[in-house]
Amino acid sequence: MRNTLLLFILLLPLLACAGQAQPEATSAGGEFRPDSRPMAKTLVYECEGGAEFITRVGPGEMALWFEDRYLVLSQVRSGSGTRYEEGDVVLVARGEEVVLEVAGRSYHNCRLNPSRAPWEDARRRGIDFRATGNEPGWSLELRGSESLLFVGDYGATTLLFREVARTDEGAQRFYEARQGSDYISVSAVEETCTDSMKGESFPYTVRVNLNDRSYGGCGRDLDHPWER
Repeated sequence: MRNTLLLFILLLPLLACAGQAQPEATSAGGEFRPDSRPMAKTLVYECEGGAEFITRVGPGEMALWFEDRYLVLSQVRSGSGTRYEEGDVVLVARGEEVVLEVAGRSYHNCRLNPSRAPWEDARRRGIDFRATGNEPGWSLELRGSESLLFVGDYGATTLLFREVARTDEGAQRFYEARQGSDYISVSAVEETCTDSMKGESFPYTVRVNLNDRSYGGCGRDLDHPWER
């Protein structure tokens, strides 16, 4: 197992109600402890030694996606913390700390990185390109030519466009779409862009024109290695 362990998350069908019966134990001893982490939410963890992983929790189970496969881990009885297992993969959550074990190798001091969660959640949903900007906060998600979702004004504006047209000119891409009376055009130039608030670098500088308003920000492509 290489030092940098990258896992991606699969959406779970979280249809169970809060009163669902607890899963049967697959390991002896201990008890079932409620998972304190929020359910149905993508969580990104970074551990000592460069390992990282992404989870999504459902009632009595949790999903992880490796580069070549995904696993759904079942909650089992535990004498300490909340424990999930599947084959040689074990995850134990104790409050804010999570320990992951894969094939006998343990990754400790795994802590949340909330800033990465929206990007990994978008990747999991099959988004191909995502961009964000500030003042006011906005985000844009492209799924090929199928759809373009724009969320602006810190969530006050949400517009979904269908049938997105794309053209390429050298290192620059152009997207445009119309939905009813709303028209959006997007340019993504392949040049380094730095987030004005977080200082994070991105490979694309993005400009969005929505009706009579303009937005500037940064973006990147999202790959889906599990589909290869």
